Amino acid sequence: MKGFGLFLSLGIVVSFLAFTPGTGLAKAVTLRLAHSEAVTNPRHDTSLFFAKRVEELSKGEVKVEVFPAGVLGSHQSCQEQVSMGTLDFYITTAGLVSVFDPMRTQELIELPYLFDTYSQAYAFMDTPYVAKFYEPLKTKGIRYLATWDNGFRHMTNSVRPIHTPQDMKGLKVRVVQSEMSINILNALGASAVPMSYSELYTALSQGVVDGQENPFANIWASKFYEVQKYMSVTKHQYSTLPIIISEKTWQKLDANQQKTIERAAIEGAPFYRKLMVSNEDNQRKAMEKAGMKINDVPDLTPFRKAVEVVYDWAKKKWGADKVSETLAEVEKIRKKYPPVGKVYFGP
Repeated sequence: MKGFGLFLSLGIVVSFLAFTPGTGLAKAVTLRLAHSEAVTNPRHDTSLFFAKRVEELSKGEVKVEVFPAGVLGSHQSCQEQVSMGTLDFYITTAGLVSVFDPMRTQELIELPYLFDTYSQAYAFMDTPYVAKFYEPLKTKGIRYLATWDNGFRHMTNSVRPIHTPQDMKGLKVRVVQSEMSINILNALGASAVPMSYSELYTALSQGVVDGQENPFANIWASKFYEVQKYMSVTKHQYSTLPIIISEKTWQKLDANQQKTIERAAIEGAPFYRKLMVSNEDNQRKAMEKAGMKINDVPDLTPFRKAVEVVYDWAKKKWGADKVSETLAEVEKIRKKYPPVGKVYFGP
C-alpha cells in the first residue's frame, strides 16, 4: 500500500505540473478565431492556414477553431468579446478596433490614397512603427499580432459608373463603422451610411443603400455583383487587416505557445497577400462575366483633391505633427517601392 501511495502522490505531482504554466509541460488548449467573411474569401483560407500552422508549430498542443461569416457576432461584438476574453482571436481593421482607444489613433494608418501599390502598403504595415499604433489597446485587453491584407477599396453601386467625384453625388454608400471611412466617403461626395457587414447584401438588394466600397476579394466572395450593377476602381483607401488576440488569452499561454501564435500570425501575412493579389484579375473577369460593369478610373487627381479635407480633419484630430510623422514614415517606403505599371495590381 505504501508503494501505491507513493505512486499516487507522484501522479498528482505530474498532473499538477502538466497544468502549471512555466513548467514546460503546458496544458493543451483549444482557442477560437472568428472573422466576418464568407468561406470563399481569402480571409477564411488564411484563418485555416493560421490554425494549421499553430497546430503544427505547437506539435498539437494548441488548436484553433475557426468561425467564419460573422457567426459569433458583428465586428463590434467580436471585438468586445476579445477585449473581455470570451473570444480568443478576431480579424478586424485598424478603423474598427480603434474604438477601444479614446484617441482612435489607429485610424491614421487608413488615410485615403496613402499608398500607390501593394508593395508600399505591405512594407509599411510590417514596420515596428505601425505596431506601436496598437500598443494602447493592451489596456483594453487587446493585443496586436500582425497585419494581414484587406486590399485597396473600390466603389460599387447600382446607379451609375464612377469616373469623377461628381458621379458620387447623391449616392447612399455603406461604409464600415469608422470615422475615417465615413469622412472619406462624404469628402468624395457620397452620403456615407455606417452599417454592419452582415446586413449589407440584404441592404443592397432592397435598395436601402445604393452602393458600398470594398476590395475585390470581399466584393467577389460576398457576391455583391449579384446586387450591384457597377464597380469603379477608385483605390480610395488601403484597408488594413490586423489579427488580434485577447490579452487574457495571451497571459494564460506559456512563452513557447505565445511564440508559436506570433510566428503563425506573421506567416499568415504573405500567405494572405499572395492570395489577394493573384486572384484580383480572375475575380474581375468573373464578375464582368456575371454582368457587372467594371471601369478603371484613369485620373485619380480629382479624387485625391477631394479628400484633402480628410487630411485637414486628421491634423485637427491628432495634431499636424503626428500626421506629418506618419506621412514621413510612408514616404520612406514610397522611395523604396516607387509605383510601376498598374498600381492596384501586383506587388
